[in-house]
Amino acid sequence: MELEIFWKNIKKRRNTVVGIILISFILVGTATFSQPLKYSVKSRLLISQNISGADPYTVSKSNQYLSNLFSQVVYSSSFFNLTTSAGFNIDTSYFGNDYKMQMKVWEKTIEARSVGDTGIMEIYIYHPNTYQAQQIAMAVNQSLISKSFNYQQGGDQVAISVIDQPLTSSFPVKPNLILNFVAALILGVAASSLWIYFFPTKEHRRQPKKQNYLVYQELPKENYSAYPSAPSNLPTQENPAENYSEPQGNINNILR
Repeated sequence: MELEIFWKNIKKRRNTVVGIILISFILVGTATFSQPLKYSVKSRLLISQNISGADPYTVSKSNQYLSNLFSQVVYSSSFFNLTTSAGFNIDTSYFGNDYKMQMKVWEKTIEARSVGDTGIMEIYIYHPNTYQAQQIAMAVNQSLISKSFNYQQGGDQVAISVIDQPLTSSFPVKPNLILNFVAALILGVAASSLWIYFFPTKEHRRQPKKQNYLVYQELPKENYSAYPSAPSNLPTQENPAENYSEPQGNINNILR
């Protein structure tokens, strides 16, 4: 299908395009708001080491290794137990009673990122309740600072400090409403374009109505004087019928 024809079909079927886009918005909106809206709490921690005699490059790579290590440790069940038992007011019923469910919810609650080779680690906590998110964030930071020796061999040489205190978002960040509705718009436009492309409308060309034209033909110009004339004694008002006498004799004489 040529682009010009395709664009004309879109203009003709704009109601179909709008309808499909609205359907995609409804579907994405239903899926979005069926999930609980979660706020985020972000904090940043710095990992440093006191290694005597080591060059700065070695120390930097070691800090990067530790930040990557801790960013994976925080998802473990042992760290989850350390966090919930750190002495903060955390509602553990949110995570459920089943171990599998607890790990599934915990992985959706916490997110850790290592920032390059700087030794900085970013911690994100997601929770529908801002107070609970704050409590979990402080418990995570406290567990990393005081219990990090459980996961590394440096002992007291490794120091973790908070460089950015937990900061709560003003609006829910999960699910991402803006991203979801932009995706719904793109999905609706793509779906409607594919629909119009594969199911184009057939143009019904109107057949011109047949019109009855009257044909006028010119009468032949002939010499009617050759035809026999009527008898002169036909009955008229002046000559009544009783004075009329029919021609008699041979038929050829009559027609002559």
